[in-house]
Amino acid sequence: MASPEDSYQVHFDKCRHVAVGRGMLRLALNPVVTIISTVLIWVFVLLCVVEPDYMLKGMNIAAFGWIPEVWTWFYILSQDVWIVVLLYVMAVSKYGNLKLGKDEDKPEYTFATWFSMLFSAGVAIGLFYYSVAEPVWHYKGWGGARWVHGVKGYGNDNEDATHALVVSWYHWGVHGWIPYTTMGAVLAIMTYRRGFPMTIRYVFWPLIGERCYGWMGDCVDILSIMTTIFGVCTSLGLGAMQINQGMQRLNHGFYRGTNYAI
Repeated sequence: MASPEDSYQVHFDKCRHVAVGRGMLRLALNPVVTIISTVLIWVFVLLCVVEPDYMLKGMNIAAFGWIPEVWTWFYILSQDVWIVVLLYVMAVSKYGNLKLGKDEDKPEYTFATWFSMLFSAGVAIGLFYYSVAEPVWHYKGWGGARWVHGVKGYGNDNEDATHALVVSWYHWGVHGWIPYTTMGAVLAIMTYRRGFPMTIRYVFWPLIGERCYGWMGDCVDILSIMTTIFGVCTSLGLGAMQINQGMQRLNHGFYRGTNYAI
């Protein structure tokens, strides 16, 4: 029986790749994915450093304006759809007891270790940052909340607080975990059960088949690398901003503004 490493190598060899060295010093990569994703990320970073005002204006228009206005419905609907799908897979279909690895595989980590790693990832800084900020944001009605009693004309502060917590639980409850659960389950099945390398392109194997080895797969990997990098940097940025603001409250002489938060 072929080892997992041999199985990964078979799929890797079918993609564009460059490999140098041997053994522990061997370096293998997809030049198209590596070069394009690196260039795009650094171009974005340098533009933010050189022209921060223009980039902030562009992000306000696109990321904070156009995307929420046009695509919020799709985000909410897709989360609801995935909840239904995953509940069906777990509770109704024959795949509810499907192991994410081979049938004979044993868990590598205990449940406690896995749970600790789960909350040590990017979601941890989000919980620290938003656990207080988001309920207060909704409670105060910032951002145009429709349920605060000052807008709807009736109610009281207690009702506003209840609604604020309801919306916060919506964001950080089941719906908040659905993207992690969906991607984690599919990646685990395709990697540990089906023998594919752990890249996002092979998640689409049931849909596009061997096109994963070509330009379609390269585009998926480039997009996944960029979104992962930007997502992790967002989490780190939130933590840096929170520490910076805390330092300001403790010692006004230490604070140097948002631009120095990094």
